[in-house]
Amino acid sequence: MKNKKIFIIIFLTSLILFFFLYKVIDGIYYREVSDLIDLEVYGYGGSMTIYGDRSLVLILIVLFSIITSSVFIYIYNQREKNFLEYIKMIKSKLSSLSKGDYFISIDEVNSLGALYDELYKLVLELREGRELAIRDKLKLKENLEDISHQLKTPLASIEILIELYKENKDEKHLDKIDCEISKINYLISSMLTIARLDVNQIEFKSEEFSIREAINASIESLEAQIQENSIEILADGEDFTIIGDFYWIVEALINIVKNSIEYGRSQIQIMTRKTNVYSEIIIKDDGEGFSKEDLNKLFQRFYKSKNSAAGAGIGLNLSRNILEKHNATIFAENDRGGKFTIKFY
Repeated sequence: MKNKKIFIIIFLTSLILFFFLYKVIDGIYYREVSDLIDLEVYGYGGSMTIYGDRSLVLILIVLFSIITSSVFIYIYNQREKNFLEYIKMIKSKLSSLSKGDYFISIDEVNSLGALYDELYKLVLELREGRELAIRDKLKLKENLEDISHQLKTPLASIEILIELYKENKDEKHLDKIDCEISKINYLISSMLTIARLDVNQIEFKSEEFSIREAINASIESLEAQIQENSIEILADGEDFTIIGDFYWIVEALINIVKNSIEYGRSQIQIMTRKTNVYSEIIIKDDGEGFSKEDLNKLFQRFYKSKNSAAGAGIGLNLSRNILEKHNATIFAENDRGGKFTIKFY
């Protein structure tokens, strides 16, 4: 029904158009020839077509109109068919994407044409989102397992200390219990922070601040440990500014300096330097340095050196995560003691 209406419209339009063109061309040609000879003598009256042949002309015009209409309808139907197949392919592809099938064949690339670029972007975004969700799920599982594993030791210690206290009521056991509880609080707090960093749940501020202020803030937070270990802090170098979250940069520096306090003997140097490519912080202690095994595993979560007297093996891993979120790198090496180098790009 739809095609029939279109055919009639095109047929009538073609009929009128062909007849109009015929009359225009015929009239022009008649005027030009009539200036040269008397056409009426030969049976032409106002037209180059003899009266008896005019019905043939009309039949030809109708025939041309029918052919034109038929060709147009055929082209229209083919384009509509191709368009419907195109829509069907898109629906099928979107249905596949919703089921997690991100494969696009060469035939589909050729058929989809310009839409392929946009569909390919969608495929990449969906695939990346799916992989990210899987990674986040695995990280959450790993973090829960890590927390469970790390809490076993202090909880077991508390259980033993409680039994000992029940037996002899010695107050020193209560102090040890308090110490173990502090460890648990630190573990839980640190692990929750790492878990939030892993799944990008921490929103960092973007503010410009002096790195010297951040270093001073970290030193002030560790003042009690510095005095307890009789460590001298030597800070030197040019100040520079970075853009990031002041609180979290201070947190990262605290963990690094704390490590240097634990392994240093009497002195820690904190040097700053700015180049055309990056800005740098060097934190160096005068201890024995790192073993080869330590250098390879230093920033791994829960890794503790054999010489480590305290700590849960979380601090340096947390610092690296924070620094990476601020487009910075950190690496450790031996240089007449342990040395950490932080580079902000």
